[in-house]
Amino acid sequence: MTSVAPANNDQPNESASVFPRAEDVAPHIARPYRALERELERAVRDRVEVNLRVTAAVNAMRDGGCSWADIARILGTAPQTAHKKYSKPRPPRGD
Repeated sequence: MTSVAPANNDQPNESASVFPRAEDVAPHIARPYRALERELERAVRDRVEVNLRVTAAVNAMRDGGCSWADIARILGTAPQTAHKKYSKPRPPRGD
């Protein structure tokens, strides 16, 4: 692929740049960035969805009687960290 600007057949221009103008290059440069931007947006949406699924699973495990140590082992973190991140205010128990 060459980067020579198209020649003007009417008059030869010896001072023409061998590099394309910025206006000619911009669409080609911008295209990959737009694709990467869309990929990042999808990844952020996926991350939000995964975080919601993990939170729901942690809540279900806690409601089922699992300890923070069991949950932390699955999450790969310390029990205190799991508790701090996923604990929610619980309604008082009626004794």
